Amino acid sequence: MKSSIVRTLVTLGLSTVLSPVALLAQDRINVTIPFDFFVSGKSFAAGDYSINHLNEGVLKIQRVKDGTGVFAMVMAADKTSNAGIPVLVFNRYGDRYFLSKVSGDDQAWQLHPSKVEKELIAKVPSPKPVVVAAALRSK
Repeated sequence: MKSSIVRTLVTLGLSTVLSPVALLAQDRINVTIPFDFFVSGKSFAAGDYSINHLNEGVLKIQRVKDGTGVFAMVMAADKTSNAGIPVLVFNRYGDRYFLSKVSGDDQAWQLHPSKVEKELIAKVPSPKPVVVAAALRSK
């Protein structure tokens, strides 16, 4: 009886621990970004990136080629109408692009503007939005 209870508790414990990992795998987005851009004040070169939703307030944006990346603070946002295709929205100021929003299959996240972007907003209050379509990673 005691071993049955322990087995049940271990199974429930593992399910609780491993379930978020499975959910995170579904929140991975792969995207090729064709221009240099900024996230959380850090500059990134054009290329292939992976975006993971880690928890309610954090996205991990990581370059596939070398693993460099950043953790970005986010807040929930309205989904971009995308017919099941994840998209990234960038704010464009001249030739500078700032990641603004990530919209997945069932959720969307708004990134907080960096200090540099806030300075640009003061000069150019209406940035030009640029949308980049992404692909969900399948394993």
